[in-house]
Amino acid sequence: MITVFAFIFVLSLLVLAHECGHFLMARRFGIRVLHFALGYGPKIVSWMWRDVEFSVRMLPLGGYVRMAGMEGSLIEGPGEFSVPSSERFDTKPLWQRSLVVLAGPLMNLLLSVFLLFIVFSISGIPTGRIAVLEVMPGGPAERSGVQKGDVLIAVNGRPVERIEEVTQTIATSPGKTIVLTMERRGSIVEIPVVPEWSPEEKRALIRVVFGGENRRYHPLVTVAKSAVTVFEWFVLSLLGVLYTIMGRFPLEVTGPLGIAQMAGQAAAFGFVNLLAFAAVISVFLALFNLFPIPVLDGGHLLIFLYEKVRGRPLEEEKKGIIYLIGIVFIFLLSVFVTYQDVLRIVAGK
Repeated sequence: MITVFAFIFVLSLLVLAHECGHFLMARRFGIRVLHFALGYGPKIVSWMWRDVEFSVRMLPLGGYVRMAGMEGSLIEGPGEFSVPSSERFDTKPLWQRSLVVLAGPLMNLLLSVFLLFIVFSISGIPTGRIAVLEVMPGGPAERSGVQKGDVLIAVNGRPVERIEEVTQTIATSPGKTIVLTMERRGSIVEIPVVPEWSPEEKRALIRVVFGGENRRYHPLVTVAKSAVTVFEWFVLSLLGVLYTIMGRFPLEVTGPLGIAQMAGQAAAFGFVNLLAFAAVISVFLALFNLFPIPVLDGGHLLIFLYEKVRGRPLEEEKKGIIYLIGIVFIFLLSVFVTYQDVLRIVAGK
């Protein structure tokens, strides 16, 4: 049950932010918004506000903002016939239409920054250093004077950057003295510890829990770090897509089932972890929507660019064919990623 609620929470949050981006930018440029929907399928609830119909629908797998003239004359609903030309999407300048389309992915990136700000404000920002998170009572570490919160600088005089290096040295040193160089409240201390052999673990232990050090900073620093982290995620995700297309990386895709499974796993470790997971998925959603696929935001931008170069709008019949191709492609992609998710879940991965 926690998986279902976590999935609905994450996806609804991401879709709401995305569609709010389109909605707010459209209103900013005086475009008539007819419908704001969260989800697809039958309506659960709907209401009118400032001549816009808002609705929450049965399937929380997306959403949409319907604007007058968004599809040209392909789909003209009853509410569009009476909309003045000045309030139609298709009569607005290219730069305004482009900003309306871009606002969705940009809002997802802003949401990621906001969620990371909350996570970093609560848990602190990772420093990249190794800290002692827990000291087991009666173990070699406690007897030697290791304290919770100590930051590990070096082992036997050698600087360490990865926890695996530390645990490997400890595990292979039963009965031998190792010297841990620690930073404690601004001072450097050296602590000799003798690892004890553990028959259960079949390796030597000093009975501590190591982990990454986190620190809280000024809110402005936290905002800056959040923005930089989101930018890095976006660039790395884009490079991953490019390398996959070039054949350097294997094709690994995750659909709604996989996201639901991961959302449940993140929620099991606490709400803060779920927010961090949502921040990551929001970046992926922004990037995916910028793909030059018809019906996605990137597809709209590609058509705008083509029309600008061509010097006149694309014929409505050709637009209809392009959108149909995009819909079929998204449908086939959804089937493929769902199949991959099912195989992964059945295999227990």
